[in-house]
Amino acid sequence: MATRPKKCIVPGCTNRTHAKGYCRKHYGQIWRRGEIIPDDGRAREERNPQTSIRDHQERLRALERELRKAQHLYESVIGFEGRLRWRREVEAVKVEIDKVNGAMACVAKS
Repeated sequence: MATRPKKCIVPGCTNRTHAKGYCRKHYGQIWRRGEIIPDDGRAREERNPQTSIRDHQERLRALERELRKAQHLYESVIGFEGRLRWRREVEAVKVEIDKVNGAMACVAKS
């Protein structure tokens, strides 16, 4: 049986592995966005000033799919802990949607 590496496979990351060789942070980025976001202390939009409305719309569609899934699971899960977990997920996705809408408004003004 092969052993997992102890550190994340992303260059420069010293966090412990969580899944598929990535730490929790980078695995979450792969799962949610499909890419690793460079950790240089700046927001994604600051690194790429040419971020288009289309990029934001794609992100928004992905978040809306994630929100529908979380709402469905919230409705179908029985038990306090399960419902609490999915309610928190629904709230977190709504916050991300608000951020994307705000970024779209900033890009539209430019």
